[in-house]
Amino acid sequence: MPMLDASTDCSAAALSWLATLIAFPTISGSSSNLDLLRLAEQALRARGFAVRYTYSPDGKRANLYASHGGATGGILLSGHTDVVPVAGQDWSRPSFTLTEDGERLYGRGACDMKGFLACVLAVLQRIDLAALRQPVHVAFTYDEEIGCVGVRGLIKDLAEAGIRPAACIVGEPTRMAVIRAHKGRQAWRCCVQGRAAHSSLSGTGVNAAETACELVADIARQARQLQRDEVDENFLVPYSTMAVCRVHGGTATNVIPEAAEFDFDLRFLPSTDPERALAPVHERAAALQAGMRDREPEARITLERRTAVPALTARPDEDRLVQALFAAGAAGGSHVAFTTEGGLYQAAGIPTVICGPGDIAQAHTADEFVLRSQLAACESVLERVLLA
Repeated sequence: MPMLDASTDCSAAALSWLATLIAFPTISGSSSNLDLLRLAEQALRARGFAVRYTYSPDGKRANLYASHGGATGGILLSGHTDVVPVAGQDWSRPSFTLTEDGERLYGRGACDMKGFLACVLAVLQRIDLAALRQPVHVAFTYDEEIGCVGVRGLIKDLAEAGIRPAACIVGEPTRMAVIRAHKGRQAWRCCVQGRAAHSSLSGTGVNAAETACELVADIARQARQLQRDEVDENFLVPYSTMAVCRVHGGTATNVIPEAAEFDFDLRFLPSTDPERALAPVHERAAALQAGMRDREPEARITLERRTAVPALTARPDEDRLVQALFAAGAAGGSHVAFTTEGGLYQAAGIPTVICGPGDIAQAHTADEFVLRSQLAACESVLERVLLA
C-alpha cells in the first residue's frame, strides 16, 4: 500500500471539525450523540441538505441522514459517531481533547472514525454543491462498536421512505485504500444451568462449569476444522475463526458451580455460511444438555446470539465506485478482517466499499491518533469523487 506524502496537510476546517467531534465523549451504548448530531445538522442544513433522524429505543442516541440533490441515486458517505471506552487504558494526554504532535492528531475517535466525519463536513462546507452531477448523502450512525446497532434502524427507515443511494463509502480507517471485502461476525453467549452441591459430594450435583468447559473444547475443535474447510489468501488470517473470549463460573472453591457462562466470537469469510459453521456447536450443546437432564430435569444450555454482521463481498456492481475512487487518488487495497456497517448496506442492496483515513492499528488504542496527511488525502479524494 503506497505511503502518503507526510508534508501534505489537512484543511483548517477539517482540523476544527475534528477537535469539535472529539470533544463529545460519545461512548457506545452509554453516551448520547445528540449534541454532536445537532451541530452537524446545523452545518448541513446551512448548505441546503434535507435532514432526518432515526432514534435509539431510549431516545438518547440517533442516526442522522442528510441528502442534497434528491433522495435516490448518488453517493452516500457513512460513518459512525460512537467511540469505544477509554477506561482501563493508559493515556498520556487528554482522551477527549484534540492534541497535536507534528503529523499526529490525538484523541479518542481521531482514527476510528471521527477523522472521516470531520473530512466529510469540511468538504461539504466548501465545495460548490451546484456543480454536483448527482445527489450526495451523509449518514452519521450510533453504536456501531457494539454490533452495528444504529445503522439497522437507519436502513429500515430508508427502505420504508423509498430513499436509496446508488453507492456507499463507509469511511472506516483503511489508510485511504479501497477495501471491497471483509469478514462477517457473529457474537454468542452460552449460559449453562446445572445444580449446586457441596464439593465433597461431587457427582450428586450437575457441574455447570465442567459442562461449559466441554463445550468450550468443542468450539476450539470446530475452530480448527474451519481452518481446513475454506481458505482465502486475500485475508491476513485466511480462514474463518471461532474463539472463546470470556469465561465465568463458580462462586467458591468448595461449591459445585450451579451456573456458568462464556462468550464466543465467529469471524467468517464471505464464502462461509455462518449457520453451517455454527451447526456442530448447537448439536454438541443439545447433546450435553440431554446428558445434564438425566440427572437434573431443569438443567439447560442456552445459546444466545448477541450480534450478527454480514460479510462484505466484492461484487461487480461496485466497479464504477471503485474506479471513481482510484481516479480520485485512493490507494489500492485488499480484504480486511474487521467488520463494518458496509456488510449491512450491501445486504440492503446498496453497492458499498470501505475507504477512510487512518490506520486500523491505531483504533481502540490508548493515545489513538490519525495523521494530518491522511485527513488531507481523504479530503482530496472525497472532493474529487463528488465533483467528478
